[in-house]
Formats: sequence, structure tokens, C-alpha cells
Amino acid sequence: MRMLDAKCLRNSLPVFNQAAGISSCELLTEYLNCYQLNSIIHAGHRLSASQQVVQGCALFVQHYSCRDTSRGTAVVVHGYFDHSGLYRHLISYLLEIGWNVLIFDLPGHGLSQGPPLAIESFTTYAEKLTALLNSRKEHLTGPWVLIGQSTGAAILMEQQLKFGFYDWPIKQQVFLAPLVRPCGWQEIASQYRWLRFLRRSVPRRYSLSSGDQAFLDFVRYEDPLQHRRIPVRWIGAMLRWIDEVEQSASLTTQPLCIQGVEDTTVEWRHNLGVIGRLYPGLEIKLLQHARHHLVNESTALRLQVFKLIEQSLNVAGNEATLS
Repeated sequence: MRMLDAKCLRNSLPVFNQAAGISSCELLTEYLNCYQLNSIIHAGHRLSASQQVVQGCALFVQHYSCRDTSRGTAVVVHGYFDHSGLYRHLISYLLEIGWNVLIFDLPGHGLSQGPPLAIESFTTYAEKLTALLNSRKEHLTGPWVLIGQSTGAAILMEQQLKFGFYDWPIKQQVFLAPLVRPCGWQEIASQYRWLRFLRRSVPRRYSLSSGDQAFLDFVRYEDPLQHRRIPVRWIGAMLRWIDEVEQSASLTTQPLCIQGVEDTTVEWRHNLGVIGRLYPGLEIKLLQHARHHLVNESTALRLQVFKLIEQSLNVAGNEATLS
């Protein structure tokens, strides 16, 4: 297969139309093949993928529907550096246990519009998520569950803190290796004080975020939608968010938090304390040997993560909608 032409694909994406089904565009087929998402279609599930303008930003949105009757919709928010093409395992698992999936590329990520990896405030991420869900709420099968990996979990927290759940039929929230403080955050904060005046970006550092070496190699050497530098203004946005969330009032919902004990990307012990104060009813599951990128961990660990998610969704399905 020839290399995916990301720029050409962005320019040729179909515009959002709720009545549209799977795009037969050759470039979208190449995208599905590149990230092995075609296996989901071959299993009989359906995909509507399009470009949707949300608050002036064109987002790449994928809506997967189960081949059989669905139990509801899982809204998945990916992490920093990621994009929805990397979430094949989670999407497939959710579909197989009966949940439709809505997933989109964050601004500046994947096939969405915006300066690469840049944002002025985490509230901007939350605003886009809120507007997207409000625009599609009549077309998403209820109930809903919200699942966020790392920065995606931070975005779910920010969304609830700043905007609330409106009248959304939310049953559960799942945080996977959630971001509050990253490892080495004090050094990051110290360097930011002068970096913001001298540089616009810094080189990205690759870490052992997963026990799946093939995944790590793909992201570092083969993924055409990766970026190699981190905008300094994103670092500033993250540091401001840390200050805000660590001082926020508590919320009444009871998320599930899954955390690997060998995670060297975030300061997870501190973070669980912060999130536990924010959500007094938080359920925490620690996984031995697991690292940071839980949706792309080694097969055995990944299945443990997915089983915990499934158990939580089964319980949530029998309970009242979150207020």
C-alpha cells in the first residue's frame, strides 16, 4: 500500500450529512487500511465518516454502528499525540459487546483542522466536545458512556466542570490513565517560564508508553498522522489546567478510573488523589505491569482493560442516568 496522503485526504473528506453512510472514497479506504479499521467493516459493522465544522473548526468524526441492535453509544476521546485511527482495538471491542462508537480527532490532531497539537486552553477541547455532542444528540443511540484516554480523560473532566451534561443520557464515565500532572511536571513548569519567550515548540520525546512494541514502532516510524514537535503554548494550556483542576469543587458522578502501575507518563499516584477528591465516588482499578497507553497495551493487558470497561458498562446499564 502506498503511503497515506494525509493532506489530500483532509481536503477530500465528505462533509457531515446524517443520512450518509460509509464513504466509498478511495482515500478513505486507504485510511481504513492504514489503521486496520477495515477489519471492523469486514465484521459487519457500519461506519459514517465525515468532516464536520464545529465552532469554526473542521473535525474528522467517525460514527460506528453495530451490525446488530446496540445497547447505546460510547463516546471516545483520544489522548495527546493520538488520533482516532489508533483506537481500532477499543472501537472493535465496544462494537462486539453491543455499543455504537462516536470518536473524533481533536483539533490539531489526525485529520482534524488546526495548528498541529496546539491549543490555547483545555476549555477549547471541552467546547468542541460539547458542541459536537449537542449537534448529534438526536442521532446517537442512548444511553451514552464517555471514555477518555489520558488527555482525553482530562477533557471529559473539563467538559463536566465547565459545561455539565445538559440533558444528555449519560450512564457512565471511564478514565484511562487520566492526565492531571505529567511526570516531571515541576521541571516542565520551570522550563516553560523561559521557553514561552524563546521558542514556539520543543522536540517530542518518545517513551515506553506500552508493552506492545509493534504499536510503539508504528507511532514513531510509520504513522503518517504523527507530529514531531510540541507547541510551547500547549504546555502553557496544560499547566493552567493543572492549577484549575486541582482547585476545583467536587462532582457527584462516579466514574471508573483504570490505571497502570508502571505508567511513567503521568504522576498517577498524585493524580488519583486529585481525581478522587474531584469525584468522591471514584472507582479505581490498578493494573500491574500496565503502562500508559492502555487502549494499545500488550494483548493480555489490553483485554484486562476492556473487560473492566465492559463490567462497568454492564453495571451502569442497570442504573439510573447520571445527573
